[in-house]
Amino acid sequence: MKSQDPDQQKTDRALHWQVLSLPVGLRSAVVKESTEKLDLALPDFSEKGFTLTFINHKGDLRIKPGLQPENREQPASPGLGLMSVAGRPMVFRSAGAISFTALVLFIPAEWIKFFLGNNPQFVKIDQMLEEESNIITCRLGRRQLSLLSSALIALPEKRQHLLNMQNCALGLLEYFLCNRHRSLLGVNPVSDIDNEDDLSLIREVESYISEYYCSDTFTVDSILKKTYTSYHRLNFLFKSIHGMTISEYIRNKRIEKSKEMIADNAKSISQIAYEIGYSSISNYILAFKKVYQITPGKYKKQIDSLA
Repeated sequence: MKSQDPDQQKTDRALHWQVLSLPVGLRSAVVKESTEKLDLALPDFSEKGFTLTFINHKGDLRIKPGLQPENREQPASPGLGLMSVAGRPMVFRSAGAISFTALVLFIPAEWIKFFLGNNPQFVKIDQMLEEESNIITCRLGRRQLSLLSSALIALPEKRQHLLNMQNCALGLLEYFLCNRHRSLLGVNPVSDIDNEDDLSLIREVESYISEYYCSDTFTVDSILKKTYTSYHRLNFLFKSIHGMTISEYIRNKRIEKSKEMIADNAKSISQIAYEIGYSSISNYILAFKKVYQITPGKYKKQIDSLA
C-alpha cells in the first residue's frame, strides 16, 4: 500500500472535530492543529439550537458563512466568538500554513430557555435569538483567550479534565452572552471600560509603574512590551479610568514623589530630578510647573519659609 504523504496526513488531521458531551448538558467540538492548509466546516449537531464558536489562529484565516456561491469568504482576525443557528454551514479556510484552535458549543433551544428563565437580567438576549439569518460576533479579551487555551491544553480523557474544560467553556459562554447583552442595551462592549480584562490590565500597569517609575531607564515602551498592548489602546484605557494619558499619569507620579522629597528638605532640586527619572533638570522643572503651576525652586522656598 502506498504510504500517505506526511503533509497530507497533517492536513487531514485538522479536518476532524473531537466531539464531547459536557456534564452541564451542552455538547462541544474541539480542534487544535497546525496545518499546511485548512478547509474545515462547523460540525452539524442536527438539532434545533445555536452553535457558539470560539477561535484563535496564527495565519491567514477566512470564514465563509453558508455554502452558496454568492457568499464570499471574509478575513478573520485572531480571537473571535461567533454565534449562529445550528445547522447553518460555516467554513474556515486558509490559503497557506496556519495554526488553528477552535471550541464549538452546541446550545439546545431548551437549554437557552432554561438559562433565560433563571437569569432574568439577560431578558433582552431574546433579541439575539431572533437574528437567525446573521452570524453574531464578539472580540475575545486576554482572559477569554486564556480560557480557550486552557480548554484545549490537554483534550479531556478523564472526567476531571472534562470538568475543567466545561468550566472554561461556560466562562466563554458567559462572556459572549454578557457582551451581546451590553450591545443590545446600547453599551459599546469594546470601548466601555468596566470589563474584567481591561480593569485587570490597568491594575497590572499601575503596579508596574509604581515599582519602576523612578528608574531613568523606565519608558512607556517597556510597559507595552510587558503587556503586549498597543500605545493607543493603553492611552484609551488610562483616559477612560484616570482622565489622562499614560505619559501624563507617569509624569504626575514622578512629580508627586518629587514634591514629597522637596518637603523632606534632604536633597537638592537637581538630585531629586535625577532620582525620579529625569535626565534633564529643565524638563523636570517644566513638568513640575505643569502639574503644580509653580517651579520646584519656588515651592521649596515656600516650604522653607514655613519651617
